[in-house]
Amino acid sequence: MFDKSTLTITTSALVLMSTGVAGAASNPFSDVPQDSWAYDAVATLAADGVIDGFPDGTYQGNKTMTRYEMAQIVARAMAKEDLQ
Repeated sequence: MFDKSTLTITTSALVLMSTGVAGAASNPFSDVPQDSWAYDAVATLAADGVIDGFPDGTYQGNKTMTRYEMAQIVARAMAKEDLQ
């Protein structure tokens, strides 16, 4: 059985691979710098409406994701037909 961190990373990678990470929009989150390895993926998913971050304008990528947050991301990604 996967631990929570491994499952989160694996599922996130699958979501990112299925969306294609080309041409990200402007930075929607104050805590994801443009030189971050995850910047393009995070910005693209935000532009496509798959992720929306926290009310304070942050993404909090170092925080462990709950299963409810992950379910929301997967459901939004699956519902999209025009992801980049």
